[in-house]
Amino acid sequence: MPLRSPSATCLYALLSVFLTGCTMNVGLSDREKHSINPVNVQFQSLSSAPGKTLREINQADLQEGDLLFSSTIGLKSLGIRILSTSSVSHVAVYIGEGQVAEAVGEGVQIISLKDALTHSDKMFALRIPDLTPEQASQIRQFASQKAGSRYNYLGIAEMVPFMMTKQLCSLNPFSADFRQQCVQGLAAAQLKAPTGTESSYFCSEFVIAAFENAGHPLTLAAPGWVSPGDLLHMREGDIATLAPSKALVYVGHIKPGIYLRSRALAKNQPTLISATDNNNDPIIK
Repeated sequence: MPLRSPSATCLYALLSVFLTGCTMNVGLSDREKHSINPVNVQFQSLSSAPGKTLREINQADLQEGDLLFSSTIGLKSLGIRILSTSSVSHVAVYIGEGQVAEAVGEGVQIISLKDALTHSDKMFALRIPDLTPEQASQIRQFASQKAGSRYNYLGIAEMVPFMMTKQLCSLNPFSADFRQQCVQGLAAAQLKAPTGTESSYFCSEFVIAAFENAGHPLTLAAPGWVSPGDLLHMREGDIATLAPSKALVYVGHIKPGIYLRSRALAKNQPTLISATDNNNDPIIK
């Protein structure tokens, strides 16, 4: 939305943060700071589908190491999404051969992709660039070694107040560096420092630890500092709350979910795209 002056931009930015709890970025060059030209205001994207188009994929389109984000229509999932101001409440990692590794209330487990889809209202995949087959194999080995580990309930209890207080870091929408330093400072003050001997995990903590163990970290932030929503905002074109090592790439939706399908039907547009046809061109459904 174009705003006509930096002062108006600042007022609008602060009001938006209080009303939505969303991190935002306001692009102001030196010239714009002293002009009345429109200013670019960008909010974190709350939708699981980048832009206006969904890409529908299946198991064959997944690669080992893909991050699988999901949510359900239950109250627990809703509470997590509200606190993290995102559209997801859970993240797991695809380890190949139709298997998914995740940390849930019962602990770390390896289940089939089919079972994971059954428990989810929607599921979509993001991919970390340049993951090697060797690193993907190490992620799978880590998941096998950690299977049966306890769920980190204490970490979740500590994360809840942090998820709320870190919104204060969004009050300065003009400096991404300030936001990063602010969030990291609050995390260091409110959350436990990693020891390297962790034996329990919540979902995003487990995923980040797996990539860290494989030598391809998703972020320099400690695993216990990052929520599923934080990981989601590390994708391309979004505004990261915690800086990623590399921006995650959208792969597609394995299960679009009730809301996205309803939105597509309401617009009466063929928004679902399968991966490719025989000529490697997108197919509109």
